[in-house]
Amino acid sequence: MLKILTLLGARPQFIKAAAISRAIQNSFSTELEEVIVHSGQHYDANMSTLFFEELAIPMPKYTFRLTSSGHSAQTAQILNNLEEVLELEKPNAVLVYGDTNTTLAGALAASKKHIPVIHIEAGLRSFNKAMPEEINRVLTDHCSSLLFCPTETAVSNLAKEAIVYTAGACSVDSPKVYACGDIMYDNSLFFSKQVDDSILEKYKLVKNNFLLFTMHRPSNTDDVDRLKSICDMVLTLIEKQQLTVVFPLHPRTKKAIKEHLNSQQFEAFNSNPLLKIIQPASFLDMISLENNCEMVLTDSGGVQKEAYFFEKPCMILRPETEWIEIVAQGAAVLIDAEFKDLNKNFELFRLKTIEYPKLFGDGASAEFICQKIIEQV
Repeated sequence: MLKILTLLGARPQFIKAAAISRAIQNSFSTELEEVIVHSGQHYDANMSTLFFEELAIPMPKYTFRLTSSGHSAQTAQILNNLEEVLELEKPNAVLVYGDTNTTLAGALAASKKHIPVIHIEAGLRSFNKAMPEEINRVLTDHCSSLLFCPTETAVSNLAKEAIVYTAGACSVDSPKVYACGDIMYDNSLFFSKQVDDSILEKYKLVKNNFLLFTMHRPSNTDDVDRLKSICDMVLTLIEKQQLTVVFPLHPRTKKAIKEHLNSQQFEAFNSNPLLKIIQPASFLDMISLENNCEMVLTDSGGVQKEAYFFEKPCMILRPETEWIEIVAQGAAVLIDAEFKDLNKNFELFRLKTIEYPKLFGDGASAEFICQKIIEQV
C-alpha cells in the first residue's frame, strides 16, 4: 500500500482535498493510505473542525501551530515542522494543492528529501509575479514529479517551462503531466446534491435576484485606495440597479474595512439595506449562494470557477486571472482596471447569452488522479 501525505493549510485546499479523500475511501482504500497534515496557515479550532466534518475529510493526524503570518517566516515554520513529520511517516509521496505558502513549503520539504511531490492544480499561471501565489505555483511545479492540470491551457503553460510528460520512472527529472479536469468540479457536482438552500430563507433572498460578492485578496483589502474604490463601486451598482448584494465577509476584509474606511464611508457601506453583509459561509452555503444568484463579483479564483460550474456570469476584481478559459469563453470579465465599468458590465451580462461548455472535465478527476498515483509513484 502506498502512503500519501496530504498537506493542507487554507480553506480552498480543504475543499479540494475532499474529492481525493472521498475517492480514496470509496475506491482505493486497499491501495492508498492518506495521512493528512494541517499546516495551520489558516487555523481556527471551531471552523477547522466544522469544515472537516461538513466535507467528510479525515481529521488531520498532525496540526501545526504557527506563530508568524509573514510569507517567509510562515513558509519557514511549515518547512521546519514538516521535516519532522516526513522523518516519522516516511511517505511514498507528498500531495499538495494550489498555490499557498503551505503548498510551496510542502514541495520544498519533500523534494529536499527526494520524496516525490504530487501537485494538484499544476500549470496555472496569472503571469504576474508580483503575486505571491504565482511564485508558489511556479516553484512547486518545478519541484513536482506528478503534475495534475485542470485544463489543457495549464498543460501548455508547463510545456513552455520545459515541464512535459517524460518517459521513464516518475521523478522530478522525468515528470508525468496529465490534464485531469478540475476536482472542484467533482466537488460542485457532489455537494450540490446535499444543499438545502436554507441560507436563502435565512437572509430572505430571491432566487436569481441577487448578486454574490466576495473579496479577500490582500491586493484589494490592504490597498486603501483600491478598497475604498471597490466599496464605492458596489454601492453605486446597488443604487443604480436597486439590486440586493450578498457579501459573506472574510475576517481580513472585515478588519480592513473597519481600519481603512472613514466613519462616513463605513456607515454608508455598513448600513445600506440592499447590502446584506453576512458571516463567512460554509462550503455548502456558498454552493447554494452561487447556484441561486444572478451574477458573481469576486477576487477569488475558486469562486470564479464555481460561478462557471453553475453557469453564472462573473465579474473579476483583479487585473488578471489564472482561469483565462472562462474569460475567453465570455463567461467572465476582468474589471479591475476600470472600476467605474462595474455597472456597465453588469448590464451587458444581463443582456448577453453565454454558453458554458465543459471546460473542466467530466466530474471524475479525483478517481483519475488516484489511479495515476498508484501507477506512477
